[in-house]
Parts: sequence; C-alpha cells; structure tokens
Amino acid sequence: MKENESNSRVTELVAEIHSSGIQTEARRAGDTRRWSRERKMPLHDILKCTLGKKGLSAVMELRQFFQAAGRVEQTVSKQDYLKQRQHLNPKVFKILNRNYLRRFYGGEEAATWQGYLVMAADGSRAEIPNSAENRQVYGEGTNQHGKTAARANVSVMHDVLNGFVGDIGIHPYHSSEIAAAKAQIEALQAIVGERPVVIMFDRNYVSLEFMDFLDQAGIKYLIRLQTGDYKAERSRMRGNDEEVELAHTASRLASIRYQSPQRAQELGRRQSSRVRILETVFTNGERVGFVTNLKEGTHGAIQHLYRKRWSIEQTYHTLKNKLKFESVTGKASIYVEQDFWAQTLVFNIVRDLISAAQYRAARRAKQKRLKYEIRINENIAIGLFKEQFIKLILEKDEQMKDDMFNRLRADMERNIVPVRKLKSAPRKWKSFNKYKANLKPSF
Repeated sequence: MKENESNSRVTELVAEIHSSGIQTEARRAGDTRRWSRERKMPLHDILKCTLGKKGLSAVMELRQFFQAAGRVEQTVSKQDYLKQRQHLNPKVFKILNRNYLRRFYGGEEAATWQGYLVMAADGSRAEIPNSAENRQVYGEGTNQHGKTAARANVSVMHDVLNGFVGDIGIHPYHSSEIAAAKAQIEALQAIVGERPVVIMFDRNYVSLEFMDFLDQAGIKYLIRLQTGDYKAERSRMRGNDEEVELAHTASRLASIRYQSPQRAQELGRRQSSRVRILETVFTNGERVGFVTNLKEGTHGAIQHLYRKRWSIEQTYHTLKNKLKFESVTGKASIYVEQDFWAQTLVFNIVRDLISAAQYRAARRAKQKRLKYEIRINENIAIGLFKEQFIKLILEKDEQMKDDMFNRLRADMERNIVPVRKLKSAPRKWKSFNKYKANLKPSF
C-alpha cells in the first residue's frame, strides 16, 4: 500500500469541491444559474459544512464550522444556511463519492480474491425525521401501539476486503431489496469500470430472475439459500459441491410474472438455468446452502469467503452508531438524501485514512514482535477525524496540510487494540446492547 495515496485523494476531493464543474452538478433539475454568484457562504463552504457535520443542531454546526475556519464573525444564519441547502442537489455527494472511489480503484491498491473485487449487498431500516413530508415520500412503520413514524430503507454495496461503501441507496420503507440491488450494481460499475466483481447476498435475494440479471450483467454472485429453496434439485445432489440445472417451473415463475411478464416469458422459454450449489455446515451445527455462478474457489474457500460478508453488518453499525448517520439536519426529505450521501463519503474517507494508519501500525507491531495482531480503534479514529476534518480541508498551505495529515494518522496509529482469536461461542441476542447509553460516542 502507498501510504500517502489517501492524503492525495482527500486533497483532490477538496480541489474538486472548489471546481466549476461541481457547481453544475450541485444544481437541481431545471436550475441553470444557482451557485454562480459569490455569497457569504459559497457552495464549497456549504459542501464542507455538510461533510463535517457532527450530529448537532444546525445552529451549532454552523458555529463550529465558522470557528474551525478561523472566522471571527458568523455571517450566515441557520435560516439562510438551510434555505441554500434546499437548492442543493443531493446527488452532488454521490458524484464526489464516485470520483473519490474511482481514484482508488483506478490504481493497484485494491485487495482482491482470485482477481475479483468482493462486494456484499444488504438493506437496513433507517430512522428519519418524523415529518409529514417524509412519511409521504418514504412511508412509515407502525409499532405495537399502532403509532406510526417515518421510516426509510437504505441499501449498501460494501467492499468487504477494502472497507469502502461503493454506494448507498435510499428507498421507501416497503421497497424491494432486489430492485435496490440492481440500481446499486449500475452505480458500482460506474465506479470500478471493467474490473471483475463477485457480490455476496443473503437469503432475501434468492430469485431466478435476479440471478439471470447478474449473469447478463457479467457479475459473479454468491447467494445464501433458505432451507426450502430449490429443495428438489438439492435433494438429488450426491456431494456438497455440484453444478445443477434449476428448473424454471410455473410456481417459480409466478412471482416473476407478477413483477415482469416479459422476463417471466424469457425464463420460461429457456426452461432451466445451470448453477453451482454448495452445501455446508457452520460451526454452530446449522446446515446452509449457497448458489453461485463462480467457477473458481474450492468448497472451503467459498465458505470462508462468505463469512467475510459479516463486515457489511459492522459497516451499518459504524454508519448508524459512530458516524450518527441517522442524525439528519432538518425535517425536509431533501436533507435526508444530502446527509446520508454526505456521510457515505465521510465513511470512505475515514476508512481510507484508517487503512493507511493500519498498514503502518501493523508493520511496527511486527517489528516489535507483539503477541497479538493489532487493529486501529475505529471509534477513536472517527472522533479524531471529525475533530480535524474541517480544519484540514480548509487549510490552503500544502505543507501545513501534509503536516496535519501526518499528525492525524499518527494519532490514529497510537490508538490500537489487540485482535484476539477467542473460542467461538453461540451468539446470544441481547437487546440492551443496542441502547444508545451503551454506545460511547467519540465526538
């Protein structure tokens, strides 16, 4: 790994925020003049303030931004700031994130499995401000007392080997996870280009139509099966790793016909699909099946690969509980998209800097012959990053900026924890572990 590449990517991001091209991307549909006039708080400051948010009230976010910028007087009110945010196209943050990741995947730093980038896709519920607008746009959930509140579904495409989030989709509460995954695959291809990719999915993504879609898109997949999925074909398997023909029966095409009659007709004419099915037993005794179009990898290697999918759950934990992902600036729906996509970019910047610090810390630990492997304390690293981010991206002197990068990385390196490989035990669900009081924030 090139240790200073992360610094360069952040520097290029700041230059892009100041570019004329980003002004065009920041305009909402039909707006041809916005952001061209110099204001008290220009576009690049609005973008930086949004990226640097700490989950505080809008008044305190603005106050801390102006203090970090070294400006004695705060010249913009909360009302002016939020009014300008109403004119900001949320997709500008998706574009900044896409370009940031392109600079990474365009090089040779990315870790792969047998030449493939390894992604995981999954969805999760998100808390959003309970306004009438959000309930109308995203839908609402109901609790046991019949009370409703605005909810959204988010879907993530996560690189399990390199730690980045390729894309986050924000969808209505009762939307289809498969439809969200299809949109994210298109966004992923815009980031990684022609690089080969394998995507891992859980049991909610089992679908003949979806597997055919992935085949046609040139995407390798690994999907966990439910107990009853393709039971007839699995019962005829003589081993635990075989290629089988999945019959396109009427019952299997029924749900597809409801969603897309044309796709059901196409699959019906072909009668069957050839796939690879693997059966395995997890350490807790649970028998699990997988379906894939991968030719590479032994049975054990693919089982080990799927275990890495758990990192997407850790990513959701980091986004929601460490980066305060669900702490939205205001009650309008446009703020939901802006803040969610902005914090996705922040997550990737943090992961980039942590990876650089991890590389140096691991090398030093090896020299010292420490007993355990070490890793950077992510919670502390995020706090250090949030503390310095605004100052770092506002700094104009290149030498001073490099010094700030080095100090930030050195601070991250000092906060390490050992990685102990303890004996596995049955997982026990404890709801009180999810309470905010048990999650100590670093900022």
